[in-house]
Amino acid sequence: MPDTASKDSSGAREQLIAAAEKLFAEAGIDAVSLRQINVAAGQKNSSAAHYHFGSKDALILAIYGSRMAKVNIRREAAIDALEQADDLLDIRKLVKTIIQPIVDEIDADLSGRHYIAFMAQAMGHPQLDLEALWQQENNTGLVRLLEHLRTALPHLEGPLFGQRFGLAFEQIIHSLADRERLRNARDQPFDASSQLFVSNLIDSIAGGMSAAVSDETKTQLHRLNK
Repeated sequence: MPDTASKDSSGAREQLIAAAEKLFAEAGIDAVSLRQINVAAGQKNSSAAHYHFGSKDALILAIYGSRMAKVNIRREAAIDALEQADDLLDIRKLVKTIIQPIVDEIDADLSGRHYIAFMAQAMGHPQLDLEALWQQENNTGLVRLLEHLRTALPHLEGPLFGQRFGLAFEQIIHSLADRERLRNARDQPFDASSQLFVSNLIDSIAGGMSAAVSDETKTQLHRLNK
């Protein structure tokens, strides 16, 4: 027989994650309490969120992990296809495997707008544990991708690769959040819902990752390595 208690607990956890993501997206992470999340999730137990997650920081990581479980499946499949086609030195195709799975998750249903708005806030939150974020089990596709990008971009020595990717990821998240806002704007200058926006974003990130290292940056890197 199925474990009813475990099923109920799993259902409550999912409801809390969905409610928290929506509230964080709409009001901001710091403006929402665990008590408000309990109410929005329809939990009778006023301590439900604390029971399941322990803290708001842990809940933020749980929201990220829940979405990344689906993003990761798409990303792993895209990387498998690149490996089979021997396209692992094509920077644009590698960058597309970062962006397109996120776009697909955003566009999968109406809750996608909550997802990207939440992500834009979470990435800039001062208390977010970035190390814990990257170490989640649903980041396996991203880890594979970064290994391929490092190989394809040998001119980015030392910390340069990590810095560029960090800047690129921030740009991706905030650009896609802007895309969602533009979709709902009355006087938008272009069709933000189209693939044009996404394709141009992929071009921009690929160009930034591939850009030559300037002499000034090389000088600073040399000083750092002394």
